[in-house]
Amino acid sequence: MDSHRTIYMGSVRMMTWQAFVSRFVASVPYVLVSGGTAVVCLFALYGLLFVLALSLLGPGLLLLPASLMRLRRSADAHRRRAGAVLGTEIRSDYRTPKGGVLIRAHTMLTDRATYADLLWLPLHALFGLFTCALTLSLCVGAVSWMTTPLWWALVPKAQFLFWEINSWADSLGAVIVGLAYAALAAFIVPSLARSHARLTRFMLKARRRKVTLARRIEELTASRAEALDAHAAELRRIERDLHDGAQAGLVSISLRLGLIKQAVARRPEQLPELIDRTQELAEQSLTQLRQAVRAIYPPILLDRGLAEAVRSLVAACQVPTELDVDMAAVGGRAPVAVESAAYFVISEALTNVAKHSGADQAQVRLHTTGDSILITVWDNGRGGVSEDAGSGIRGIRRRVAAFDGTTELTSPEKGPTTLRVELPCGS
Repeated sequence: MDSHRTIYMGSVRMMTWQAFVSRFVASVPYVLVSGGTAVVCLFALYGLLFVLALSLLGPGLLLLPASLMRLRRSADAHRRRAGAVLGTEIRSDYRTPKGGVLIRAHTMLTDRATYADLLWLPLHALFGLFTCALTLSLCVGAVSWMTTPLWWALVPKAQFLFWEINSWADSLGAVIVGLAYAALAAFIVPSLARSHARLTRFMLKARRRKVTLARRIEELTASRAEALDAHAAELRRIERDLHDGAQAGLVSISLRLGLIKQAVARRPEQLPELIDRTQELAEQSLTQLRQAVRAIYPPILLDRGLAEAVRSLVAACQVPTELDVDMAAVGGRAPVAVESAAYFVISEALTNVAKHSGADQAQVRLHTTGDSILITVWDNGRGGVSEDAGSGIRGIRRRVAAFDGTTELTSPEKGPTTLRVELPCGS
C-alpha cells in the first residue's frame, strides 16, 4: 500500500448540543411552512386538473402555459428550501418554452419534468400536512404538559386528557411528561424535515435521461458556451498575469539597460550597481514567467502524472489535508486536457478551503477508472458556500461542464462542505 495513502473519512461528525438545538430550531419553520404550502398545493392540484380538462376542449390551452409556469416557480421554491435543509443544491431540468401559446404548451406538456412536478403536488400535500400536524402536536403537547404547574395553580383540579391534577406532585409529574414530549420533538422534527426534503429532492431533482438529438444539441451548445466563457476567462487571466508580471519586468530591464548604456559613457562607477539591479529584475521576471507557464499547465502534471501533482497540491495546502488516491490500472493515463481540468479543480477547491472555509481539517479523494475521474474534496469549515459569493465554484462548474462532467456541492450552514466532481475520460 502506498505510504501516502490514507483512509478517507466521511463527513459525519459528532453533533454537539448546540448543533442539535440549531438543527431543531431550523427544522420547525421548514415543517410549518411545508404544511402551509401543502394546503395551497392541494388546491393548486385541483386547479391544474381543471385547466387540463379544459385543455381537452380547447380554451384551457390558453391558460395552461401560465399555470404550469406557476407550478415551476413553486417547485423551484421548494427545491431551494429542501436544498437548504439538506445542504445541497437541487437542480431543475426544465425545457425552456418559447414561441406562441400553443408551442409553449406543447413544450411543457412533452417535458418529463412537468409530470414530475404534477406527481410531487399530491405527495407534498399529504406528507407536508402530516409532518406539520405531527410537529404541532409534539410541540403543543410539550408546552402544555410542561406548563401544568402554572395552570394547576390558577385552576385547581385541572385535568389534562386522562390525568386529573390534584397536587404539586401530579403537576411535577406532568412536567416530566412534557419533557418526554420535548425530547420526542427534538429527535423527530428534524428527521421529519429531512425526510420531506429528501422526498422533494427525489421527486424534483434533474435526472439523466435519453434525449432527442435536438435536446442533446441544445445541452451541448450550452456546455460549449460555458467552456468558451471559461476559456476566455483563462486567456484574460494569463494576459493579465503576463502584463502585470513578466512584461512589466521586461520593460524595467529595458529601462535599466538604457541606464547602463548611458553610464558606460558618463558614470562608469555606477555600472556594478546597475548591472546587479538589472540581474535581479531579470531573475524576478523569469520567476514570474515560470509561474505564469506553470498556471497554464504544471510541469509536474506532465512529468509525474495526476496523482503526484495532486500530492504536491495537498502538501502545499495551508489546512492539514488527508489524501486518498486510488489510481486504477487501466492501461494508460487519462487525456491531458481531462487531467489538467482535474488538477485545477482540486487546486481551486483547496484554495477555497484555505481562504474562505475557516476549516482546520480537509480531505481529498481522487479515484480514477477507465471511464472517469472522481474527485471529492471535504472540509469541516463553516459551510454555507454559495456560487454567487465569489467562491470559485462557478468556475469549477464551468470547467467541468466543458467535458460533459458533473459537479455536486453540499454545504449546509456550519458545515461540513463536500464537493464532488466527475470528469468523463473514456473513449
